[in-house]
Amino acid sequence: MKFLSFEFIPLMLVPSLILLYLVLTNKSMIERIFESELLQKLKIDQGLPKKMRISLLFGALFLMIIALARPVYQKGIVEVASLRTNLVIALDISRSMKAKDFYPNRLEFAKKKIQELIDKAHNLSIGILAFAKDAYIVSPITDDKTSLTYLLGRLHTNDLSLHGTNILSALMSAKLLYGNKTPRNILIVTDGGDKKDFTQEIAYAKENGFKVFILGVATKEGAPIEEDGGYLKDKKGNIVITKLNTNIVKLAKATGGEFVQARLDSGDIAQILKKLGGLQKEKKTQKIVDQTELYPYVLIFALLLLFLSFFDIPHKKIAFLLPFVLSLHLYAAMMDFQIIKQAKEAYAKGDYEEAAKVFEKIASQKRTPQSYYDLGNALYKAKKYKAAIKAYNKVQTQNKELEFRKLHNLGNSYFQLKNYKKAIQMYEKALQLKKDKDTKFNLELAKKMLKKQQQKKQNKEQQKNKQKQQKGKQNKKNQNQNATKQKKEQKQKSGKKQSANKAKVHKNEPISRREEKKWLKLIQKNSAPTLLYKAPIKPKKEGNTNENPW
Repeated sequence: MKFLSFEFIPLMLVPSLILLYLVLTNKSMIERIFESELLQKLKIDQGLPKKMRISLLFGALFLMIIALARPVYQKGIVEVASLRTNLVIALDISRSMKAKDFYPNRLEFAKKKIQELIDKAHNLSIGILAFAKDAYIVSPITDDKTSLTYLLGRLHTNDLSLHGTNILSALMSAKLLYGNKTPRNILIVTDGGDKKDFTQEIAYAKENGFKVFILGVATKEGAPIEEDGGYLKDKKGNIVITKLNTNIVKLAKATGGEFVQARLDSGDIAQILKKLGGLQKEKKTQKIVDQTELYPYVLIFALLLLFLSFFDIPHKKIAFLLPFVLSLHLYAAMMDFQIIKQAKEAYAKGDYEEAAKVFEKIASQKRTPQSYYDLGNALYKAKKYKAAIKAYNKVQTQNKELEFRKLHNLGNSYFQLKNYKKAIQMYEKALQLKKDKDTKFNLELAKKMLKKQQQKKQNKEQQKNKQKQQKGKQNKKNQNQNATKQKKEQKQKSGKKQSANKAKVHKNEPISRREEKKWLKLIQKNSAPTLLYKAPIKPKKEGNTNENPW
């Protein structure tokens, strides 16, 4: 057995033993006046004697100190092998990244995207660079996500030279981070700068075995750069509009990587992670100590002694049952501890489905706000957003911090379901409890997405109305054509009747040369429009009803 925090024993146990000795040897005023035999006769039986209670109390304290020292049983050293991919993320911090075509600006949006990748990446060792004209190493390649989050969140660019976008410097710095390690993958988060020819960068990447992935954080429409209370201008005094440099796509394609356009949702990060998941992985072996924590068992006995020291045994005949009943309760508490530990381990490993199942068992038994909150988190990570919302709604608490987190996560769940109105409501309620930067960012993003969603809906409705109008016009046109056709057919019938009548009248009389010419002209007039109407129009109707007849 070994103690992981042995320092608690000398710091707390020795003073506790001294205090126990002083308490046990110190007599009360009554004990000093009366003899012990007389006191025993006068005393009413109230369960355990005072010294026994004090001994039990200090025994519980002693066991608690042992539990704090974290005793462990070490089975031995185990080698754990895992397959991992290395990735260097190079963040563009040049002046053009201050443009606001992404909220609140390109740089802050890019940092959010990198954080999202760090959170979702499994079996991925990450290093971070920042570059403009020169490159800066933010973090070496590491598995420590907490450190990466801390360093990225505090990456300030105010004191750096931000002129230019030198991607070659980023590639060279990435080579330093990798050293002799292979394969070499780099994700460049940039707006592409102004360079048109990336031949040099492509040659360097190929020579050093880099696969270049690019996340384009800019729009094709572009935006101006805010600086010193105004907008950045060129030499001629015109406001500079920086746009996405599409030439950078060549760098990604030529090196076997991929270019991904940044989006407001998480589809871009999912695309990058999917691509990285199929790359060659490096086998890493780590030696860990296989050990079992013993402090929960020590704590069980400490609580048992504590209970006996504070409460009177109700009856001597059933006194022997009390330790058994207590042991059952403590065993149940121990089992709860093991289940919660199992759920948290599954959550930490990224097995959110398993974590959700275990947390669901805990929530069904305990029905506490924290248990429902943990269940909601696991379901959210497992992308079961509707089930996560149900779990979060069961969190009823007076704890402001927990209520804030619940509302924030409810907003995220509704956002993932594209119910932006509900998401906005949840974020606004959360901000009433606590002013949080991330919640405010998510609120602004949800408002933008709602506006975009409404515009799409409006465009669809306009398109439907337009189609209806075109269909109505076409139907009216067809009706007019049918009416014209009917009129002409009626004229032809009436003409034939007249000619037949005339023929009857004059059937016995010979037709003169003049009358013959007249009837020939009439026949030619009546037959031509019918042939012209039927032949060209029918195929057009069958092919495309919206096509103009001419």
